[in-house]
Amino acid sequence: MNNTRKKIVLIALGTLILGILLGRMMNGGAEKTATEQTDNVQSTSEWTCSMHPQIRQAEPGDCPICGMDLIPVSSDSEDESSAMDIRMSPTAMQLADVRTMIVGNDTASMDLRLNGKVQVDERKVHSQSSHISGRLEELNIDFIGERVRKGAQVGRVYSPELVTTQEELLEADRLKADYPQLLDAARSKLSNWKMSDVQIDAILEQGEASGTLPIYADQGGVVLKK
Repeated sequence: MNNTRKKIVLIALGTLILGILLGRMMNGGAEKTATEQTDNVQSTSEWTCSMHPQIRQAEPGDCPICGMDLIPVSSDSEDESSAMDIRMSPTAMQLADVRTMIVGNDTASMDLRLNGKVQVDERKVHSQSSHISGRLEELNIDFIGERVRKGAQVGRVYSPELVTTQEELLEADRLKADYPQLLDAARSKLSNWKMSDVQIDAILEQGEASGTLPIYADQGGVVLKK
């Protein structure tokens, strides 16, 4: 009977001691894990969002943009990089559908179709002038879009002032022996209206005034308006 009691007591004591040892081992591991987690949180001075790396906060919480939980910023990632560098985990890159490639030289092969309106460069638009007041008698431009070369005749203009000046030229030519300056003044006036020396000499040779003046293109190009 005494032996049985001793066995029971020994078994009870052994069970108690084993329970105490197991309890200490479990409590010690939990305390160690909690301590490591606390140390990790305390050592983290910045928190960021995996989807929006520009978000930086001094304490954990939710991302103000997407609402995701903030993650601690690894001290390894804060080496010499700028705080504005974008860093994403592989999971975040997959969620955001981010694709990367190595930059290099290559020939563009993609066709890009866009809607728009082509306008004329206003710096290259030229308005043709008759250089003299009068009435347009003839226009040698057939349609808008016609190409005109520089110096081509584009029309003729009638001007009473032109007729008067040509008559002055003819009169000055008759008096050039006594008043040579009159001839020079008449020629200069016609030159200001873009008449060439050849045209002025032709008037003197014909001995009569012409009622119209040909207009020659000052610039070559394409007709936009007439």
